[in-house]
This record gives sequence, C-alpha cells and structure tokens, in this order.
Amino acid sequence: MSKGSKYKKNWKKSDIYFVLVYLILTVLTMIQLFTVNVFPMKYMLAIAIILILLFLGMYGLQMGKRINKINKILGKILIVILSVFLVFGNWILFKTGSAFSKITGVDSEVSVVSIVVMKDSGYDSISDLNGKKIGTITLGDQEIQQKAMKDLENDLGNHLTTVSYVSYKDFADDLYNGNVDAIILNEGARGMFEDNHPSFDNDTKVLESYTYKSETKDLSKDVDVTKEPFNIYITGIDTYGSLATVSRSDVNMIVSVNPKNNQILITGIPRDYYIPQTCQNGQTDKLTHTGMYGVECTLQSVENYMGIDINYYARVNFSSVVDIVDALGGITLDSPYSFITRHGGYYITQGYNELNGAQTLGFVRERYSLPNGDVDRSKNQMLVVEAMIKKAISPSIITNYGSIMNAISGSFQTNMKESDITSFIRKQVNDMNGWDIKQIQVTGQSSSQWSPANGFNSSVMIPDELSVEKAVGLMSKIISGELITVEDINY
Repeated sequence: MSKGSKYKKNWKKSDIYFVLVYLILTVLTMIQLFTVNVFPMKYMLAIAIILILLFLGMYGLQMGKRINKINKILGKILIVILSVFLVFGNWILFKTGSAFSKITGVDSEVSVVSIVVMKDSGYDSISDLNGKKIGTITLGDQEIQQKAMKDLENDLGNHLTTVSYVSYKDFADDLYNGNVDAIILNEGARGMFEDNHPSFDNDTKVLESYTYKSETKDLSKDVDVTKEPFNIYITGIDTYGSLATVSRSDVNMIVSVNPKNNQILITGIPRDYYIPQTCQNGQTDKLTHTGMYGVECTLQSVENYMGIDINYYARVNFSSVVDIVDALGGITLDSPYSFITRHGGYYITQGYNELNGAQTLGFVRERYSLPNGDVDRSKNQMLVVEAMIKKAISPSIITNYGSIMNAISGSFQTNMKESDITSFIRKQVNDMNGWDIKQIQVTGQSSSQWSPANGFNSSVMIPDELSVEKAVGLMSKIISGELITVEDINY
C-alpha cells in the first residue's frame, strides 16, 4: 500500500478525530491556564505535565498498533469524559479572565445631565424653553455642566438665559416657585432634593438628557500586593445601573490588607461624616457629597482628613449588591438588631439571617430603624462585606462560579491592575491560608450643621476625633506589617 493511501485510510478512522479534538482542548486549556495566570508556577507546570501525559495516554489508546478493539472503545469513553472536564476548565478560565479584564483599569466616569421641568409646566419638548430662564448650579463638575449648556443651546438654536445657584435648596425651590422654567440637573445629584422636596421625582419630568464620558486620573499608589500591606477604599454610589455614574457616595469604608500575615481590617465611615472637602474649596460638608464630584474628590478628602494613603479604590452601587449576593447564592449574617427595612419592607431578626440580594440591599440601606442611625448602618455595611468575603472563599463558590463571575463583571470596578489581582490570587492559592478579618467604626455625634451643597442646616455627624485617631492608628499598624489583636479592637 502506498504512503498516500495509508494516510487516506487513517483519516477515515474515528480514532484520529477523537485524538484531534482532545488535542485541541488540551492545547486551549494550557494556553488559557498561562494567560489567566492565577495559579502559582509550580501548580501550572504540574497541571501542564498531567495534561500532556493524559494526552499521550489517550493517543496511545487510539493510535497504538497493538491496542485491541475493546481498549480503543474504553479509550474513546475516557476521551469523552476527560474532554468534558477540559471544556469545563476552559469555561472557568475564560470566565475568570473576562471578569478580571472588565473590572480592572477603571479609566472613566459617566455623567448624565437632564433638562428638568415641573410636570404641570406645560412644556413638552426643549423647543418650548426658547427664551425661558434656565437654572444652573455651581456645585459638581462645572465642565460637564458647561457641555450640557452648550448642547442645549445648539438644540434650541438660541443663547440661554440662565440663573446660577450655589445650593440645591434654592435650585429646587425656584423651580417649584416658577422663578426658573427649567433646571440643568446632573442626575448623580438627584437625591439632594429628598429632604426639602421628597416627591421631586413625581413632581417633575425630564425633557432631554445628555450623557458625557470623562477620563479619570490614575489615582492608584501601586505596591507589591503579595508582599506589602495596602489600603483599598470601597465607595458605594446611591444609584442603579452603570458603575461609572457620578453620584453620592453612600457606602464608605477602608479595607486595609496585610498579605504577609493574612489580616484584613475594615474601617467603616458614616456617610454623613462632616469633614473638609477638597472639591468644595475646603468647606466642611457631608462625606457622601464628595461622590457628586467623582471618586477623586472622595479619596483626596478622606486622605487629607485622616492623613493616610489610599492605594486603590473599588466602586459598587445598588445593583452591585443585589447581583453579587444573588450570584453567591445569598449570604448569612449576624444582625445586632431586629428591624423592618424601609426599602423593601424586609424583616431582619436579631441574630443570624439568610438574605438574598434584595434583602441585603434593604439591610445595608437602613438607618432610620437603627438605634444609632448612620453609625449602625455603616457597621451593617461592613457585616455584609465580611459575609460576602466568607461566602466567596467557601467551597460553595464552585457551584455558582459562572454567575458570580458574570455578577462581578458588571457590578464591581477597581483601579487595581489585572496583574495585581492575579498575583494576589496566586499567593492565596499557594499559601492556602485563611484570613483574619476585623472591623472598626469611626463614630461621632449627630448634629444639625450647615451643608454648602444642600444650602441649609442638615443632619450630619460631627467626628469623634478620638475614634478617628484610634482607627488611623490601627490602619497604620496594618500598613507597617504589625498584627492587630482583639484587645486592639476592643480598646
């Protein structure tokens, strides 16, 4: 038989196709394994060697000259079984790499600016605003507002007649009183009207919206996250939908991580903490208002006030909490109090609760039913973060892995580099050590003080300087590589 005829005969056999499919899956798995790079090199080499040996074994069972028919059939069965595992492994690696690429390298923020009028104004389109008075505000990103004013002028084909405001109280009041016919509102600040005009959403309507994407500065202070301690600021904005939206920062906590002794300190900061703000020319206001100027303002204001360095930040919103908790299959947390949530009307019992995403969101947003208001809410937010971490590192993550990666992809953003995250995970896989997680909370006294952004005396929290000093001291211990004890926390 000629060599060509022999090759043609071989290609007619099913054996070679089984081997080829298995070879392709093996190569793809090895490529993804080294691309995603979440395993220590010693494990990756061991996995690669096992994959190669398995392929050689399957090749021998199909293409070996002295292999009988029964062994070839058994070999095909083994190839099918092993191929299923390889497909599953490829899928996990693909999901992991895709999620990391989506959540890292945050480089933009999105602002949605609306032209808002009263519902009963009789205005149905922006063309009705020709020659009318338009309210603008000096708070927030002025560059974005100028872009919206220019776009509105272009759409109207006429120069705007504007009235400028320095507080959200007067901004809304004059719209209600008819002193202006419309206002140019950055949607991230819509919640600023909830105190004086709680029915603002029902009383008004949007004639037109403009969306602007702006680049953010690189705010990271890079360290070797596998060896050096670092601080991550978690900011939770009070919106649903896009994480890049500029809005108030309702969740504020600093996560201090020591990768050498596997200790994490979570420091909660109440949203109403009354501190000087870099984006309001050093004026003192609620911490939550810094979010309206973007994450840079939040980080710089906290860094300046506490005298610390924040290496990275992570951004979440209302949608994030619901999506991630549901993807985890729910969480278990120990509530200090029994209460009914204002948002959703969920009953939380004192002690252990099994919560889904919507219930968890109601839990972290609640403050009115808690004895210490915003302080207790901040503590509850830290309880949720700890519960999510514990669930995420438990064996149950395997059964929900795909949905978890999907949830993280769309519900979490960080300015950490992808290489930092994979390096951190490789270290965890290599060491296989648990984490000692501790929590502290800066406190203060409730008070009514002037809020420049609101334009009236508002409910704020005057910081307890001793609690801030204690928190900064403990964060400094983490950053310096020291181990924090229970006595330190209870002091």
